[in-house]
Amino acid sequence: MAQDDAAVAGQLGSAGAPWLAIEMSGPGGLALSAGDALVIDIADQHAAPVAVNPFEPAAGYPIQAHADRLAGLFEAAFGLAEPVVTAVKAGLARTYADCGWDVRTGTAPPGAVTAPAVPAFRQLRAAVIAAAADLGYSPGMQAAVRGFVATRLDALWAGPTGRFLEGGHPADVRSLLTGNVLVANSGVADDQAVSFLAGVLLVRIAEELRDREAGRCTVIVGTVGALSERLAQTPNHPAAAGWFGRLLADIRSQGADVVVTPGRPAITSSGAERAGGGPRLQRAGRPDGAGCPDAGAADEPSPAVLLGRRSAACGERCGVRPCSGYELHAAELLARDDGLAWLRLWVQALVLAFLTGRPVPRVPAPLRPGWLALSPRRRECVLATVIGEVVTSRAAVLRHSYEPRRLMAVLATLAARMLAAATLDEVPPPAGLPFRAGHAWVIPQLRWLHEIERVSPLARDTIRLDDIAPPLDFGLTGLADWPGIRVRDRLSGLRRHPLSTESGRNRDAATVALLGDGGRAGFDADLAIAGMGLSPLLRLRHAARVMGAGGSGQEPGWLEAVLSWPDRIIRPAWNSDVRRTATG
Repeated sequence: MAQDDAAVAGQLGSAGAPWLAIEMSGPGGLALSAGDALVIDIADQHAAPVAVNPFEPAAGYPIQAHADRLAGLFEAAFGLAEPVVTAVKAGLARTYADCGWDVRTGTAPPGAVTAPAVPAFRQLRAAVIAAAADLGYSPGMQAAVRGFVATRLDALWAGPTGRFLEGGHPADVRSLLTGNVLVANSGVADDQAVSFLAGVLLVRIAEELRDREAGRCTVIVGTVGALSERLAQTPNHPAAAGWFGRLLADIRSQGADVVVTPGRPAITSSGAERAGGGPRLQRAGRPDGAGCPDAGAADEPSPAVLLGRRSAACGERCGVRPCSGYELHAAELLARDDGLAWLRLWVQALVLAFLTGRPVPRVPAPLRPGWLALSPRRRECVLATVIGEVVTSRAAVLRHSYEPRRLMAVLATLAARMLAAATLDEVPPPAGLPFRAGHAWVIPQLRWLHEIERVSPLARDTIRLDDIAPPLDFGLTGLADWPGIRVRDRLSGLRRHPLSTESGRNRDAATVALLGDGGRAGFDADLAIAGMGLSPLLRLRHAARVMGAGGSGQEPGWLEAVLSWPDRIIRPAWNSDVRRTATG
């Protein structure tokens, strides 16, 4: 039931229970008296962005129930109709399955190596568009689905409040329910976006309250515009009103008091603090960099309402004081800048070295001047951004063998040490840096490709079918082997092995592991920048040699070899001779 400002303030003052106020339409309106309140503005670019990912269920909450509720939120907030509704539901189901969620168990399927992952928005985006095609939609219906994704979702995730949905520092929602907190939005958002943002937090609250054993709390929802109609059971939005009504009823059933106000909650107490994630967390700095920790100010402690750093690749400074929204945005822009093409190429080569068991590439000399020009915090943030994008684009296939976040953390630590050594011109590199990363990071499909490469090397025809095959580097389960085995028999065994790329699943996994889910276009674009003035055929060889991953003379190096696998080994028709397709 909606209540006026005075009634709400009176209830809170007399009850003494903690409250969480949600106002996604902008600040100002309802006066709540509080001696020590926390204000989280999800659009404040100068504070550490707090994230509540809508695709992440609360710990232990059934994944199917969460997916159904999330689909309902999309429908209610955006007023979706067919055919978009069905495409969104199908896309959600596909996205959670691709991330390792099992509907029956609610978590990872039996026998899974890693825990399921929280989907990324780009995964949902691709899944919804693909679902529209798989459902047999006409071109016009598919265009409607693409239009919704492009005009509504893309804008929301990329806008001022986008880090609240993804890419910010993950929030501990349970801690928000134990103190006096206002979650506000000073960014520009239309009524549908406001409804969705409020619904995201309300959904997580409902799920967190399910297993919460603390005392009662009050959830206050400020309503204006379309959100007021959705929460007030007006006839303008009957389906949306029904969905939001059931959500609020669920929150009440879990022991929380729910107050819907006709105004906008705002903290007016002199003791209230304006923060971006926790008590006494001050703004990180102005856009010009003055006043930020890199300019001399002391780092603030990590706030209690944050569960941790936004990425496993984040550096030590982020663990001391979380990066602000402005700093994260600046790092993302720099990570895509042409001036750091060598950094992106090197990180790609470093990841491929881990995934294929090859020698670690050295830091390219052309990278050093631009890297030295960055502040220490910005270096960490840019490096984390680049590593995060490269590993995330491969995470779906790596997850079957190990947790991608582990690889991300190891890569970040190694890359930071190598870059620090390179900027100091340490030759040789400092002790402790590995020559090779080790076989643990090589997924099964790439182990199979490695063994094919051993008997069919790129640009070499020195091995004949009757020659003795080189010893196996990887013991592929089920692959027959014996002393003195011929190349002919090794190839025959590899062709019939379950990891053979004759299987479509193996082809897809190997291709994504090597190139990422976006393909090779970005890598080739960076090669064009780094190899300006060279012909396209020479750019990769040039980059490989600069990074110490090239061959001697006219011989190709390991980087050229592994990047040839998609076109040379994975994609050729398998009704032809294996050795001929492997060697070209």
